[in-house]
Amino acid sequence: MELDDIKAIIDLMKKNDLAVFKLERDGFKIELEAHRSPPAAVVAHSVAASGPLPHAGPTPANVTESPTTTGTSTPLQEIVSPMVGTFYRAASPDSAPYVEVGQEINEESLVCIIEAMKVMNEIKAEVKGVIAEILVENGTPVQFGQPLIRLK
Repeated sequence: MELDDIKAIIDLMKKNDLAVFKLERDGFKIELEAHRSPPAAVVAHSVAASGPLPHAGPTPANVTESPTTTGTSTPLQEIVSPMVGTFYRAASPDSAPYVEVGQEINEESLVCIIEAMKVMNEIKAEVKGVIAEILVENGTPVQFGQPLIRLK
């Protein structure tokens, strides 16, 4: 792969607002990742609606905290999409979903797949919690920073 090819891929990533690009062919492997902060609207909404939040440590990149919709005073955590793509709850149409509402998960739990440019990207939770709500339908397009799952 030539330098011009890599520059063209970077331009396509910018044009299509892609956060991650991975390609492996004939022993050649390239991974490109755009380092971006979550959209300001998501962060502003979370902070404005719930006020200052206590932190025990840093929040992982694909997790935000949101105001609760269940009526309790504890905010729910959101797992957000790290890229633009298509959301899938399971590895295949015949497979069971990775997670269900009420299921307890940990940082390494696989919660979904996001397909971007024919690449299946496994998304891990990066936090512990219990699934409170799955916000996206299977096979639906998602945007970078879009909430996918809420955790208690």
